[in-house]
Amino acid sequence: MSRVKSAKKWHGLFLWPALIATLIYILSALSHPLMVWTGPQAKKMYPPSLVLKGTEVVNISKIIQINNLNKAQVAKFVPFKDQVLFQVTQEQDSPRRYFSPSTFTEIENHDQQQAIWLAQHYFSEEKRIHSVTFQTQFDNQYPEVNRLLPVYRINYDTQDNLTVFVHTETQAIAAITNDWKRSLRWIFQNLHSFEFLSELEGLRLALITIMVSLITLMAITGIMFLILLKRRKKAQQIERRWHRRLAYVVVLPLILFSISGIYHLLFMSFEDKAGLPILAADELSLDHWSAIELPSSLRGSAINQISLIQGGINDEKKFLYRISASIENPLQENDREKRFKGSSAEFKGHYVDSQTGAILNELDNQLVIQKAITLLNIENWQVIDSQPITHFGPTYDFRNKRLPVWQVDGNDGLRVFIDPVTGLLIDSNNALARIEGYSFSFLHKWNLLVPLVGRFYRDIFIVLVLSLSLLLSLLGLVMHLKRKRLLIKEGVSSQAISAS
Repeated sequence: MSRVKSAKKWHGLFLWPALIATLIYILSALSHPLMVWTGPQAKKMYPPSLVLKGTEVVNISKIIQINNLNKAQVAKFVPFKDQVLFQVTQEQDSPRRYFSPSTFTEIENHDQQQAIWLAQHYFSEEKRIHSVTFQTQFDNQYPEVNRLLPVYRINYDTQDNLTVFVHTETQAIAAITNDWKRSLRWIFQNLHSFEFLSELEGLRLALITIMVSLITLMAITGIMFLILLKRRKKAQQIERRWHRRLAYVVVLPLILFSISGIYHLLFMSFEDKAGLPILAADELSLDHWSAIELPSSLRGSAINQISLIQGGINDEKKFLYRISASIENPLQENDREKRFKGSSAEFKGHYVDSQTGAILNELDNQLVIQKAITLLNIENWQVIDSQPITHFGPTYDFRNKRLPVWQVDGNDGLRVFIDPVTGLLIDSNNALARIEGYSFSFLHKWNLLVPLVGRFYRDIFIVLVLSLSLLLSLLGLVMHLKRKRLLIKEGVSSQAISAS
């Protein structure tokens, strides 16, 4: 009986602060699936493509010479309406430059027009634009979770104040929001992550840790009640019976939510930020690419873009064109399930030697391993695995936006993800980060259910558990208030008897 009293004491001691913490976290957590279900989305999922004619790169040497283009971080040919333009990234935080293969001249200030056209492509319609701004930093409306910078922020003149963020280098919609989604994001950011305390990180960590610990403590003492009171007679009060029944269902999920959430919070706060920089790139020496016609065997192919790649093949440095062949039916309607799972717009990557015009065998694996060896500062024998990634997962999630990428593992546990289209480093992690990633993915977001029932029904299941947890808390409050009222009434009766 002493153990029952002890469990009861601790279960009731922190009832009010734990109840407040539970209400805040459950209600704010519910805003996240609501954002996914009800937020605005694009009508198309894949970037625009064009049909390869073979003459797209024939004037590249003239473009480079006339415009004095010696160096670039990324250089590639991209579609714009019915044209092909040469896009050059010289600095990551600056607008991309564009050149016409027909006139050899620069199209001044075209990057913004490219962003507007891409947004029109994804929405399949033209909308009246209120304003367009070039954004180089993350903020509350475009948080760091989106990863891609710089972007164009296109504000449309619509009733819901639709805003679209476009990353022109990847031809991607980086984020979409409106007034409704902004409201839900505010709830999640400030009541779930406490981002209003971002300037006081120590206080933010302490407050979240205390609140989540209270929820965990209530759940653990609740389990103790279930175990210790298992053989006692059936509860008479209906709210007490349902409180026990619901506890069997939601106590374990609440503990898993809490522990994995605290683990994620502390790991992300104390994670080593001195690792490999995102989007590290070697400069391209543009004057090494020659004017050629692309092989006739590739003409007529639907392509996403043609990028310039330099790398060593058999100890000989090569200057290559990489042709990103588009998948069939790339303009199919958008689908939330596919968007979060990720689906590559590329069917295959072809390589062409810019000096000879010869088609080379598939080089993605060889070139990304060379890049990884340079980034990791290791020898070739220390690379233990490399493989293409065509879908998002626990260690390379949808925040990165780019597919396909190549995953390369070193024997020290460090893993890098490299974009074969540009040769850029997109992400990296070590064994500790992957453990935390699996914990957060499976114990907090319950992604282990996605292969079984899909993302939508996974979300439905989480919402159901959270709603039952909320009901459990409210029933506990009702029981507490009834007991308190009863004690007060008994106290009054005792005083009346004593007085008489």
